[in-house]
Amino acid sequence: MSLRSCTSAVNQPRKAPAETRERVLEVAERLFAERGLDAVSIRDIIAAAGANLGAINYHFGTKDRLIEAVFERRLIPSIQERLRALESVERAAGDRPPRLKAVLEAIFRPVVEEAMDPKRGGATFGKLMARCLVDPNPVMERVMQKRFSAMAKRFDAALSRAMPSLSPDDVFWRMHLLMGGLHQSLLLLDRKPPPGAPVLNLDAETYVRRFVAFAAAAFRAPLPEDGRHET
Repeated sequence: MSLRSCTSAVNQPRKAPAETRERVLEVAERLFAERGLDAVSIRDIIAAAGANLGAINYHFGTKDRLIEAVFERRLIPSIQERLRALESVERAAGDRPPRLKAVLEAIFRPVVEEAMDPKRGGATFGKLMARCLVDPNPVMERVMQKRFSAMAKRFDAALSRAMPSLSPDDVFWRMHLLMGGLHQSLLLLDRKPPPGAPVLNLDAETYVRRFVAFAAAAFRAPLPEDGRHET
C-alpha cells in the first residue's frame, strides 16, 4: 500500500460506535415494519445500513437481541413517560379517585405524540407494532411482557379507582378494544383517505383530545345487564 493510500485511509472519517448502532436500529425498524420480523435477515440490515457483520455482533450479538433493542428503544421512554404522567395524576387526586380522563390521557398521549413525531419513530414504529400484533413474534412478545406487565397493573388499578363500578374484566376489555382502535387509527393518518372521506389534518393535541373523549365515553358506557345485544 502506498503512503498516499495509507494517508487517505487514516483521514477517512469513521462512524462512531454509537452512531453506527443508531443507524442499524433505524434501518432495522424500517425494514421490520415493511416486511415483518421473520422476513428480514441480518444481511438485509447490514446492506441497508452500510454496516458490517462485526458491528452487528459487537452491538447486539444476535438477531433476537437486535429485535429486542429495536422495541426497547421506543417502548422504554414511552412507558417511563406514561408512568410519570400517572404519578402526576395520582398526586393531584390525593385521597380521592383520579379523574378518568386524566388517567386515559396519561396512557394515550405518549403513544400519539410518538406516532406523530418522526424523530421518535413516527408512523414507522406504529406500523411495526401493528404488524406484530397481527403476526406476533416470540421475541417481541417476550419484550412486551417484560416491559408492559408492571405498567399495565398500575394503570388497571388507577382505572379501577376512577371507575369503581367496573369489574377487572370490564377494565381489561375496554382497554383492549381501545388500544386496538388507537393503533388502527394511527396507521391511517399517513394514508390517503378513501373517496368521499374528509382529509383529517390533525395535530397531536387535537388527536389526543378527540381520542381521550372517545375513550372516556367507552369506559362510561354501561353493558346490558343480561349480556344480550340491545338495539
